[in-house]
Amino acid sequence: MRIFWVVFGVVFFGFCQVASCAPLLSLKELQTKPKGVARDFYIWEFITHKDTSLKDSLEAYKLVYNEIPKLKAALEKKGFHAQMPKNIACSKLAYENLKNKDAQCIAYALRLGAVPAMSQAQVDFFVSKLKASHPNIVQKIQILRSKDIKESMLNASAQIFSEVYNSLSYNQRAQIFGTPTKPESLKILANANRYSFNRILQNVILDGGFLEFKKSISKADLSGIKDANTLFLLGINEVRIGTKDKAMKYFALSRTNAADPFFRDRAIFWQYLLSDNVAFLNDLQASKYADIFSIYANQKLKTTPNYQIISHFENLSTTNPKLDIKDPFAWQILRDNMPKESSKLKAIAKDFSYELTIPHLAFVNNRINKYSINYFIMPYTENLKWRDNSQKAMALAVAKQESTFLPALVSRSYALGMMQIMPFNVEPFARKLKKTDITLESMFDPVIAYEFGRMYLDELNREFSHPLFSAYAYNGGPGFLRKILSKKRLFIKSRKYEPWISLELLPVEETRFYGMRVLANYVIYQQILGTEVDIESLLKKTLRY
Repeated sequence: MRIFWVVFGVVFFGFCQVASCAPLLSLKELQTKPKGVARDFYIWEFITHKDTSLKDSLEAYKLVYNEIPKLKAALEKKGFHAQMPKNIACSKLAYENLKNKDAQCIAYALRLGAVPAMSQAQVDFFVSKLKASHPNIVQKIQILRSKDIKESMLNASAQIFSEVYNSLSYNQRAQIFGTPTKPESLKILANANRYSFNRILQNVILDGGFLEFKKSISKADLSGIKDANTLFLLGINEVRIGTKDKAMKYFALSRTNAADPFFRDRAIFWQYLLSDNVAFLNDLQASKYADIFSIYANQKLKTTPNYQIISHFENLSTTNPKLDIKDPFAWQILRDNMPKESSKLKAIAKDFSYELTIPHLAFVNNRINKYSINYFIMPYTENLKWRDNSQKAMALAVAKQESTFLPALVSRSYALGMMQIMPFNVEPFARKLKKTDITLESMFDPVIAYEFGRMYLDELNREFSHPLFSAYAYNGGPGFLRKILSKKRLFIKSRKYEPWISLELLPVEETRFYGMRVLANYVIYQQILGTEVDIESLLKKTLRY
């Protein structure tokens, strides 16, 4: 669950508070743990504890595997103020203070977006200081000082074009590309197949503005691109402002270039949506991957899915496994040392044949089967009472997407456990649930994780009244979703290809795909629990305006 940073120490509800409880791991214990995100999380806990000395905090910080702002903020709160990195220190310097600085500092200080408005004297200064050591920056300066900035950008390499484009403000981009752009120039840049340029195309297509730029993209032949997602969004651009034939061409190319079955099914679905040709539905019906597109095809054709779903394992032991499912280090060590060969994986699968390690068994089997089987397991649910199938299906749908039900998972942002609860949400969630003696490590208990996650999902559903919107808000935050919906650009009743077009126009890629996958999970879990949900009817309920 991705919500915004809170960099101060978290206070817990009940008997235990971060400021008063003993750290879970001592410095000596931290030094014995394997490096990785799990240890970083415990280092953060150690540093934020009120009784940890600055000296010990600094020693612990030396062990950090992945530095993030949250860790640095905890150290600063402890009283340590590191010398400002050169790139930051230089970037804060005014032009007048750069005269005696070296070229690297001057390069850090230069803000390319400011170049068009600079005086000639300032431009000459930067060029003279940087031409020997930073010729590519000088090239960007020259582009931004040219009479026709767009033309100069288009004549540069795809990488330089992208770097200049990304250095500009939104308003500068809108102004520069507010007039038609030469399609042939866009084709040349696209044929370079640079990730940075593809991202620009994607962002322009998904943006609410840049109409002229989108029209120019539509007029260009960008079929030389190899990235399946970029090709798909070029098809969406054609759906909106171009031709159906060209959209079909891009969707076909996206399908051919897609390595991920989700992206392949997505492209096939849009081929069907534009053509109404049942042959494409038949192609989707043959998919071995369970997603909203293959689900739709099977429901429309009233066929038995070709994808295989496994929701439970037979002959599992009810005794305690050797693995402590609540220990993130135990799982990390197992995962990092897991063999790649199927024969060796099959040999260790028996080590996870327990009721408590169903998620770990599914993880191993996914590797054995090369993800050709869809595991829709329902671990740890028997210890909770559920209001109805919808509540249970939604909690399962999110847990599957967040963690594949692994109880002791820790993300790079320290989202915790099966439901990936952010640390700063633990205290308010505990208060709402009237739970005491809750710590961050409580999130590694799958039953508690379910309780916290479903409470939050219930809140989101009360506000947004649809599992897709609840999924969007769980991933991107409710504020993000409120802002998106308030613009009234998505889920429009009268627009052609709704609601499918809105699913593709959500501007944040992570949240866009997250919503699609959680919705598929939800429909399948509902079916497993005995409730048939028609995905087309369900999606039509998203239409608001």
